Amino acid sequence: MKQKKMIFGIFIFYLFSCAGEKEIASLEVRDLLQYVDQHLGIEVGKCSFGVSLPFGSIRPCPHTPDSPHTGYAANRPINGFTVINTGSVYRYGNFLVSPQTGLDCWDDNVPTAHDSGKSDEEIRPDYYTVNLTKFGIRTEIASAQHASIFRFTYPETTDGVSSLVIYPSHTLQAKSTFATAGYNSGTNSLTGYLVLNDGWYFSHGMKIYYAIRFGKPATSYGMFRNHERKLYGQTDSISGDGIGCYLKFNTVKDEKVFMKVAISTKSIANAEHFLEEEIPGWDFDKVQLDAADIWNKALSSILIDDETVSGDEKTLFYTCLYHALISPKDRTGDCPWNYAGSFYDDHICVWDTYRTLFPLLTLIKESVVRDNIRSFCELYKHYGYASDAMICGTGDMIQGGDAVDVLIADAYVKNVSGIEWNEAYEVQKGHATVSGRTPFYRENDRGWVVYNSIPVMSHATASKTLEFAYNDYCASVVAGGLGKKDEQSGFLKRSSGWRNLWDASVISEGFRGFIQSKDSAGNFVALDPKTNPLGPFSLHFYEGDSWTYSFYAPHQMPELIALMGGEDVFIKRLEYYVANRIEIYNEPCFLAPFLFAYGKRPDLTSYYAREVSKTFTRKNYPGDDDSGAMSSWFIFSRLGFFPVAGQDFYMVNGPRYKKVTLQMENGKKIVIYGNDASEENVYVKSASLNGKSWKKAWLRHNDISNGAELKFNMTPDATSWGKTVLPPSAVDIQ
Repeated sequence: MKQKKMIFGIFIFYLFSCAGEKEIASLEVRDLLQYVDQHLGIEVGKCSFGVSLPFGSIRPCPHTPDSPHTGYAANRPINGFTVINTGSVYRYGNFLVSPQTGLDCWDDNVPTAHDSGKSDEEIRPDYYTVNLTKFGIRTEIASAQHASIFRFTYPETTDGVSSLVIYPSHTLQAKSTFATAGYNSGTNSLTGYLVLNDGWYFSHGMKIYYAIRFGKPATSYGMFRNHERKLYGQTDSISGDGIGCYLKFNTVKDEKVFMKVAISTKSIANAEHFLEEEIPGWDFDKVQLDAADIWNKALSSILIDDETVSGDEKTLFYTCLYHALISPKDRTGDCPWNYAGSFYDDHICVWDTYRTLFPLLTLIKESVVRDNIRSFCELYKHYGYASDAMICGTGDMIQGGDAVDVLIADAYVKNVSGIEWNEAYEVQKGHATVSGRTPFYRENDRGWVVYNSIPVMSHATASKTLEFAYNDYCASVVAGGLGKKDEQSGFLKRSSGWRNLWDASVISEGFRGFIQSKDSAGNFVALDPKTNPLGPFSLHFYEGDSWTYSFYAPHQMPELIALMGGEDVFIKRLEYYVANRIEIYNEPCFLAPFLFAYGKRPDLTSYYAREVSKTFTRKNYPGDDDSGAMSSWFIFSRLGFFPVAGQDFYMVNGPRYKKVTLQMENGKKIVIYGNDASEENVYVKSASLNGKSWKKAWLRHNDISNGAELKFNMTPDATSWGKTVLPPSAVDIQ
């Protein structure tokens, strides 16, 4: 593909808005697209293989049959291109576009007659192309925020043999869904909507609207009903389950046929507006070059300067950063109801992303955090609850606790600007007292969840107790900051209720005391701490077991350490767990390698953070990326510090790179130097912050939020650095 020459590595001055004030900031932009490999994270990470802007609403992806997890497998034929996709976690997969020679409309989400082999496939964040060898058609795709443009290069055909099949009823996992389609030959356009039937419970029935313009007049067109295998020539409209539209035309050799499409969760009119506003003409190269510029600026939020770092390492890092900038989707101005403010959609799920993704965005894209919290405030007003999962404008399943409460507290203690904090606190308070936590937890401020008292897909009464306790703590932090002392005290007191599930009689692997479920009579429900029957559907723990969750009391670590038998036992137990049992692909484990500082052993954090990070390879992630949560974990492990989400400090493990720079939206920079940093030199020998010696194995956010220079001297041998001052506890903070 020919491109205009782009110059990188220069300083670009641009305007941006922060809390309503325009400022001028310098951003060093480099050509970092070369280090993003979307093949990484598909097979195991369940990342989608597509083209979108950062947090873009539309994300076209090539589709291969029998690929229910991501919609794409590199070793399978392509049967078209789906327009509506998430960044990961296999949702949507709607609206199939199939360029062909000849005409085959039939698609039951299994191998089809229009499946094609491929060659010369290439993908970058800004651009996708592939040759469909069965038809001799080259397909290219580029995207704006809500609209995408396709460029099809056809072979020579006559008698209307070249065709485009538009199948809005296509889904990722179901056979098909209800849709409508209306073709206007005068404007050469197609509009309609589809109804979701993939996703979780509550998103079923939600509508996504679309508008398409075609760049070449059709010689003939029509509609079809897939299940009946019927074509309706020269028919202008159709509706039903499994419906679509086809267009036929003649082409000369290497003729380029354009199509542009926009989507909306609000209306056809909105989709048409996005189409005309974002891609007014047919300049494919402009859309692609604009996208490349936007992505290079976004990826340049973090710059690595280390000649010893391999290309594979940079590819792993920047692919992780890319995956951290796809979800959730910015649909501001496209909310399904009458609301024009900040609106972010497709959270899958906050329970995953509050731990790492949003703390990372607070450092490099603070406005995204601000706008997401504004969005959650609106969601709470509309639904009475701000859900862990959001799909197409509706709250869906809840995995763990009331995860949005942690996100709000994290932004509050880090002074994210532009948020009406009383509104945000009402979300937390409402969850804590009315619509969240479960009635059993709230009843008489019990503070723990009765075994087998929560419906399907949200069982996990023991793990939810721990998460609700931390949610209460997070609510208490914001309540206290707003001067609501009684509410602060009440939530803080209830946040200790998790201790009711500590069973000191249980022994596993030589260690005593574990979290166990309790029945309504207050009796423990016996369960081997190493097991968790039914996995995510367990009545006890969600995506983990008692070994994992018995380390989760981030607001009361001194109390937890005491229950385990003191610092020495805690360290031995934690090291056994991280060395032998940790499943870093499940989010409840994320914080564990960074807890050693609570027992005055930050050297073990340095060692195990590096060891666990080795599960990320140039070929694959250790597990589901979960909308950038896993990717953000890796990024923090490389930067050398890790967030305790909901609190204002970071655990320090030391950097992997000799120099790395975070370019923040406020124009400030966090520059991290790792003298002698390497794969082998994992331990911190000494450190300084802004030229002053730093002896704590943790940092507060305000130590770095206005720019900072962190210098670490790294060594291959364990040291005593950072062992003298313990990290803050809830008592210290409040």
